[in-house]
Amino acid sequence: MKITIAGGGAFGTALANALKKENQITIHTRNKQVISDINTQRKNISYFPNKILSKKIKATSDITFANEADFLFLCIPSHAVEGYVKTLNLNEDCIIINGSKGFGTYNKLIPELLGDLLPNEIASLKGPSFANELIFEIPTSFTIATAYEKDFNRIKELFRSELTVFDFTTDIRGVEFLSILKNIYAIIVGITDAYYNSPNVRFLVFTKSLNEIKKITEVLAIPFDSLFNYAGIGDFGLTALNDLSRNRTLGLLIGKGFFGKDLGNPIVLEGFKAIDIIIKMFDEQQIDQLKYIRLLQDLFNNKINVKDFVNKVIYT
Repeated sequence: MKITIAGGGAFGTALANALKKENQITIHTRNKQVISDINTQRKNISYFPNKILSKKIKATSDITFANEADFLFLCIPSHAVEGYVKTLNLNEDCIIINGSKGFGTYNKLIPELLGDLLPNEIASLKGPSFANELIFEIPTSFTIATAYEKDFNRIKELFRSELTVFDFTTDIRGVEFLSILKNIYAIIVGITDAYYNSPNVRFLVFTKSLNEIKKITEVLAIPFDSLFNYAGIGDFGLTALNDLSRNRTLGLLIGKGFFGKDLGNPIVLEGFKAIDIIIKMFDEQQIDQLKYIRLLQDLFNNKINVKDFVNKVIYT
């Protein structure tokens, strides 16, 4: 199969390396150094200087490789997705698998945005999957969300079975929302963790956060079972409780008193950006199920301090 990975960052590179070697694997990126390093040294030195990649992986800036693909994985920032796909002339049989996180243009979920732009089948790939573990061939799980089980099986078969484990759902919308919500609540857990550094508090807040996520999924009509996929509790646990998580790290920095306008730059922090969008969505429907997200917004807007934030999260 011809597979194109859009994006030569950590996740795109790790994903490419997890594919079976009988596939034709191309990373599409504009980064000339990444292209040179992969094609001449079999390394993405910018992200994984000590990892030799599969010899089947090539890198290019030539968009025609994406146009010829049977499968296209999107591993680029969510805000760049619309501009990227508008440059493509895909085969209509190509399946597009969204690995990007967060909202796209017009605050739409990425699969909804893609559905408006392209006739292709769309899938989502989400789960508890740190790229720096996947790249070193640690077994890693994903949820594949597709409208058709046959597409799930086709996507699953692209990957090395000794490295990847999958579950399946048709709930593409739910998987996308859960991947956004877990980033927000990982910040909340990180703040309280930094303030107390206590397992008791950590899992107190983790449980409260999970309950609020459950209430939100009910309002959004997301099937309850979606919470129990790898993209649900699995990804939330990974993101909220492990210090490799960028959003948890943001929470830790805030909890320790490092907070300012430029906190988090230059990396993209999906949870930070999604807060206002989620709150606006619920306000428009006159629904109030966002106690902890609203507290986080108040903290970011300097309406409360960290101590008050932590106490309100724990005791209300």
